[in-house]
Amino acid sequence: MSAGHHISTPFASWEGIVTLLTALGLGGVLTAWVQRPSRRAVDATAAKDEATGEAAVITAIASALTGTTASLREEIERMQDTLNEFRQRVAEAEAEVRAAVAREAEQARLVADLRKQLEISHADVVRLRT
Repeated sequence: MSAGHHISTPFASWEGIVTLLTALGLGGVLTAWVQRPSRRAVDATAAKDEATGEAAVITAIASALTGTTASLREEIERMQDTLNEFRQRVAEAEAEVRAAVAREAEQARLVADLRKQLEISHADVVRLRT
């Protein structure tokens, strides 16, 4: 078409308006159809969203487990400190028991010596009276 020729269908008539509306409608439908995402793209987006959600859940679980592990480590360290303190107390108590047994043995030896001396003194008194 050259610049001097006009479109043969006048737009002022009913047929022209119908032709124009049909062309616009068909253009809109074709545009919507072209812009509509493919089923494969929709499925890929859904799979990506699902994987992202699963990754978020896994990340949350890993974070919770990390926190729990840290808490357990702290509790284990506290219990080891308590165990070491108990072991130290037991060692001190055993040392005190050994010292008490030694004192008791020394006391028994002293009592035995004093009894012997008492017997000797008693024998001397009896001899002196007679």
